[in-house]
Amino acid sequence: MVDLPADKRDLFAAHITAEDVGDYNVTEPGWYALDDGEKVVLGPFASLAECERNMRDHDRMTPKTA
Repeated sequence: MVDLPADKRDLFAAHITAEDVGDYNVTEPGWYALDDGEKVVLGPFASLAECERNMRDHDRMTPKTA
C-alpha cells in the first residue's frame, strides 16, 4: 500500500457492519468516509446520502495543493 499525502487521497463511502467495527477502529456500525488507504476520515452516518453530503462538504473545505 502506498502512503499518499492526505491532500492527494480520494474519499469513498463504505458501510461498516457491527462485525467489522474492530477492523476499522470505530465504535459503531454505520456509513463512513474512508480514504484510499482505507482509513476512516468521517462518520458514522445513518445513510449513504448523508455520508456523501459530508464527503462533498469535506472536499470543499479541504485546501488543495498544486
